[in-house]
Amino acid sequence: MLDPERVVMQVACANYDSGSKLVSAVLDNLARLAGSDRADVLSGHVESTFGWDFYPVTISRAFVQQLANMPENDIWRMKGGSLDEKFAAWLNRQLKLRAEGVEVKLLSDLKSSRFGLF
Repeated sequence: MLDPERVVMQVACANYDSGSKLVSAVLDNLARLAGSDRADVLSGHVESTFGWDFYPVTISRAFVQQLANMPENDIWRMKGGSLDEKFAAWLNRQLKLRAEGVEVKLLSDLKSSRFGLF
Protein backbone atom coordinates (compact mmCIF):
# COMPACT_ATOMS: atom_id res chain seq x y z
CA MET A 1 0.00 0.00 0.00
CA LEU A 2 1.36 3.40 -0.96
CA ASP A 3 1.77 6.02 1.75
CA PRO A 4 -0.25 9.14 0.85
CA GLU A 5 2.34 11.25 2.71
CA ARG A 6 5.12 10.24 0.30
CA VAL A 7 5.88 10.81 -3.38
CA VAL A 8 6.95 7.50 -4.94
CA MET A 9 9.18 7.58 -8.01
CA GLN A 10 11.01 4.98 -10.08
CA VAL A 11 14.63 5.84 -10.94
CA ALA A 12 16.06 4.38 -14.17
CA CYS A 13 19.86 4.41 -14.57
CA ALA A 14 21.94 3.20 -17.50
CA ASN A 15 24.79 2.80 -14.99
CA TYR A 16 23.64 2.16 -11.43
CA ASP A 17 26.86 3.20 -9.69
CA SER A 18 27.12 6.64 -11.26
CA GLY A 19 23.35 7.15 -11.59
CA SER A 20 22.51 6.33 -8.00
CA LYS A 21 25.36 8.55 -6.75
CA LEU A 22 24.03 11.41 -8.86
CA VAL A 23 20.44 11.00 -7.63
CA SER A 24 21.66 10.76 -4.04
CA ALA A 25 23.90 13.84 -4.41
CA VAL A 26 21.09 15.92 -5.95
CA LEU A 27 18.60 14.90 -3.25
CA ASP A 28 21.18 15.48 -0.48
CA ASN A 29 21.87 18.95 -1.87
CA LEU A 30 18.14 19.69 -1.99
CA ALA A 31 17.79 18.58 1.63
CA ARG A 32 20.62 20.90 2.68
CA LEU A 33 19.07 23.81 0.77
CA ALA A 34 15.71 23.20 2.41
CA GLY A 35 17.25 22.64 5.86
CA SER A 36 15.60 19.23 5.94
CA ASP A 37 16.62 15.82 7.23
CA ARG A 38 17.99 13.32 4.67
CA ALA A 39 15.62 10.71 6.16
CA ASP A 40 12.89 12.31 4.04
CA VAL A 41 14.32 10.35 1.08
CA LEU A 42 14.26 6.54 1.05
CA SER A 43 15.56 4.18 -1.66
CA GLY A 44 14.45 0.63 -2.39
CA HIS A 45 15.68 -2.59 -4.00
CA VAL A 46 17.47 -2.40 -7.38
CA GLU A 47 16.31 -4.51 -10.34
CA SER A 48 18.11 -4.77 -13.68
CA THR A 49 16.17 -5.03 -16.94
CA PHE A 50 17.12 -4.39 -20.57
CA GLY A 51 20.53 -3.00 -19.56
CA TRP A 52 19.00 -0.46 -17.16
CA ASP A 53 18.83 -0.51 -13.37
CA PHE A 54 15.55 0.48 -11.72
CA TYR A 55 14.84 1.28 -8.10
CA PRO A 56 12.14 3.13 -6.19
CA VAL A 57 12.73 6.36 -4.30
CA THR A 58 10.18 7.81 -1.90
CA ILE A 59 10.26 11.40 -0.75
CA SER A 60 8.18 13.03 1.93
CA ARG A 61 5.37 15.05 0.37
CA ALA A 62 6.01 17.74 3.01
CA PHE A 63 9.64 17.93 1.84
CA VAL A 64 8.54 18.33 -1.79
CA GLN A 65 6.11 21.06 -0.74
CA GLN A 66 8.88 22.78 1.22
CA LEU A 67 11.18 22.69 -1.84
CA ALA A 68 8.45 23.99 -4.15
CA ASN A 69 7.78 26.95 -1.87
CA MET A 70 11.42 28.03 -1.63
CA PRO A 71 12.23 31.38 -3.26
CA GLU A 72 13.88 31.24 -6.69
CA ASN A 73 12.56 27.69 -7.27
CA ASP A 74 10.67 26.97 -10.48
CA ILE A 75 8.98 23.68 -9.56
CA TRP A 76 5.54 25.30 -9.79
CA ARG A 77 6.28 26.42 -13.37
CA MET A 78 6.92 22.87 -14.63
CA LYS A 79 4.37 20.99 -16.70
CA GLY A 80 2.06 18.70 -14.79
CA GLY A 81 -1.31 18.63 -13.15
CA SER A 82 -0.12 17.97 -9.60
CA LEU A 83 2.81 18.97 -7.44
CA ASP A 84 4.09 15.36 -7.71
CA GLU A 85 4.17 15.58 -11.52
CA LYS A 86 5.78 19.02 -11.45
CA PHE A 87 8.43 17.84 -8.98
CA ALA A 88 9.26 14.73 -11.03
CA ALA A 89 9.63 16.89 -14.18
CA TRP A 90 11.79 19.38 -12.30
CA LEU A 91 13.97 16.63 -10.79
CA ASN A 92 14.43 15.08 -14.24
CA ARG A 93 15.59 18.43 -15.56
CA GLN A 94 18.07 18.76 -12.68
CA LEU A 95 19.45 15.27 -13.36
CA LYS A 96 19.73 15.81 -17.13
CA LEU A 97 21.75 18.98 -16.54
CA ARG A 98 24.32 16.86 -14.72
CA ALA A 99 24.41 13.56 -16.66
CA GLU A 100 22.77 11.40 -19.31
CA GLY A 101 21.20 8.03 -18.62
CA VAL A 102 19.30 8.85 -15.42
CA GLU A 103 15.57 9.46 -15.33
CA VAL A 104 12.78 9.47 -12.76
CA LYS A 105 9.09 8.77 -13.28
CA LEU A 106 6.25 8.80 -10.82
CA LEU A 107 5.22 5.28 -9.89
CA SER A 108 1.59 6.20 -10.53
CA ASP A 109 2.50 7.21 -14.12
CA LEU A 110 4.27 3.90 -14.67
CA LYS A 111 1.32 1.88 -13.43
CA SER A 112 -0.95 3.68 -15.86
CA SER A 113 1.41 3.44 -18.86
CA ARG A 114 1.20 0.69 -21.42
CA PHE A 115 4.66 -0.73 -20.84
CA GLY A 116 5.58 0.54 -17.37
CA LEU A 117 9.24 1.23 -18.11
CA PHE A 118 9.63 4.73 -19.53
